[in-house]
Amino acid sequence: MKKLAAYALALCTFGSHAVHANTDLSIQVEENTVSGHFPTSLNTSSLKSTVSGDNNVVKFSLSDDLNNHISSTIKFNGNTFNLKLDNTNNTVHISGFDINDNKLINSQKLKSSLTSIFRDSQNYADDVLKVQSKLDKESKIVLFKFFEFLSTYPVGMPIEQSIEQDFSAQGWTDLCPYMGRYKTAIWDVTYVGVKTKSYKVGGHGFCAARCGAGCPMFGDGQYTQDCLNHDACADVEGEQLGVCGDEWTSASDDFWFSPDCETPPSS
Repeated sequence: MKKLAAYALALCTFGSHAVHANTDLSIQVEENTVSGHFPTSLNTSSLKSTVSGDNNVVKFSLSDDLNNHISSTIKFNGNTFNLKLDNTNNTVHISGFDINDNKLINSQKLKSSLTSIFRDSQNYADDVLKVQSKLDKESKIVLFKFFEFLSTYPVGMPIEQSIEQDFSAQGWTDLCPYMGRYKTAIWDVTYVGVKTKSYKVGGHGFCAARCGAGCPMFGDGQYTQDCLNHDACADVEGEQLGVCGDEWTSASDDFWFSPDCETPPSS
C-alpha cells in the first residue's frame, strides 16, 4: 500500500487536482494549498451525531502565501481549529470553535480526541510531505506541528492563544548541547511552591526537554529549558485542571520558534 501511495504521489503535477494517495487518505493540491482528509481511530459512537457522515473523518488544509505567512485549519467532529503563523514577526495565533461557532475550552474528553487524531496524523505525514506542490517541506511540517501542539493543550484552557517569540535573552535556553546529560527542571505549583527534579535531556522514555508530545516526528527535535520544565511538571503533577498551564505557556514559543538540534555525534 505504501508503494502504491508513493507511486500515486509521484504522478502529481502542480495545479488544481485531487490526489487519492490510498484508500484512507485523500489530498487536494491547489497552487499554494494542500488539503484533504483521513479517518480517525476514535470511537465513533462517542462522537456527535450532528455531523453525520463526517464524524470519523479529520479534514485539514494548509496554505502558504509564500511571503512568510502560513495558515492551517483542522476540522473533526464539528470542531474547527485555526492556525495563523507569521514567520516575519514570529507570531502564532491558535483558535478553536465548536459546531455552533462557540469558542472551545479544552476538556479531558476533547484532549483525548486531540491526542488520538495527532497520532492518526502521523500515519499520513510521509504522504502529505511527499506530495508535489509549491509548498516546501518546512511549510508542510507546520500542519503536523499544529496537530502536535493541539494534543499538548492543557485541560481547562480556552483554545484561543496568541504566541509571540520572547526576544528577551533569546526567549529560550537551548539544551541541545546537554543531550544525554542531566539538567534540573524547575516548576511552580500554586499553594505548594517551587519544585525541582533532574532529568536526562532526551531521555526518560519521552525525550525529556523536547518541545512537543513525546519524541520528535521530524528532524532532531527542539530541546529547551522551558520545555524541560513543562515535561517535569506534567510528569510529576499531571496536567489535570491545568496545573502545568503556566509552564506550557512558557514553552509554547520555544515549540514554534526555537531551532532544531543537530544530531549529536556518536559517543
